Amino acid sequence: MFRPPCALARALPRGGLRQTNPISSTPRIDPVLRTRSWPAKRTFFRRASSAAPPVDKAEKTFSWRFNLLLDLVLFGGAGYFMPDLFLEDKVLRPPGRGSVEDVMELKVLREKVAWLPIVQELRADPEYEEWEAYEDFEEEEKPHRLTSGPMSGSKGLGVQRIFWNERRHEAVTVVYFGDALTGWPRKTHGGAIATVLDESLGRVAIRSFPARAGVTANLDIDYRKPVNAGYFYTVTAKYDNENSTERKAVVSGEVRDIDGALCAEAKGLFVVPKKFTLKPLGRF
Repeated sequence: MFRPPCALARALPRGGLRQTNPISSTPRIDPVLRTRSWPAKRTFFRRASSAAPPVDKAEKTFSWRFNLLLDLVLFGGAGYFMPDLFLEDKVLRPPGRGSVEDVMELKVLREKVAWLPIVQELRADPEYEEWEAYEDFEEEEKPHRLTSGPMSGSKGLGVQRIFWNERRHEAVTVVYFGDALTGWPRKTHGGAIATVLDESLGRVAIRSFPARAGVTANLDIDYRKPVNAGYFYTVTAKYDNENSTERKAVVSGEVRDIDGALCAEAKGLFVVPKKFTLKPLGRF
């Protein structure tokens, strides 16, 4: 049916006919939704990744000094009080020599020394004679000897097992250094090591003198490795036949741990005095 132009114009909306694309057209949004506020995830991540605010220099200095002071108080206090507790328990109040506790601990040590490989090896060699230091001395004499008196006991020289070779004039002494002989915690004092070396080398010298007596003229010691308290060690002393006489003896020695590591070396000169006579010593 044909319509006149005026009728067609009235049928169309104002502005004429428009071509619309359903894909590209903008959807209509409710005014309520348009004005409503929603949290933006993009803003959240941008804030999380943003740099932290700068720390004030004075605050940083205070924090560093506070941590340093705290470390000094904690570790300094531990270093101040712990050695006192250790010394009080291990050195100032060891079991008295001859007490029940001391006798029991000595018995345990002498049972342990029997299982050492070096002891079993020396006992199997018929050339070695074995005895405990000062075992032939009277009980009233022992307190007047340094190693059988003040340094004895389970916390001192708990074991001094001597193996003597008469043919070679050589002695191997198995020694136990206790906690009461420490200078630094768990480390045997150098003076205690020197005393044991002096006596061990002197034992070889005196048993080599016809007079069976002598004194130390000179003793040089080189410490190679710390001697830990609470362990067994060997002290080997050898007579220098070429440089010794009936009144002068040169003896060398060394301290080793049970694994054979060298801890100390020594060389001593021992003489028989001319101006006075010494009492002959037996097995000591």
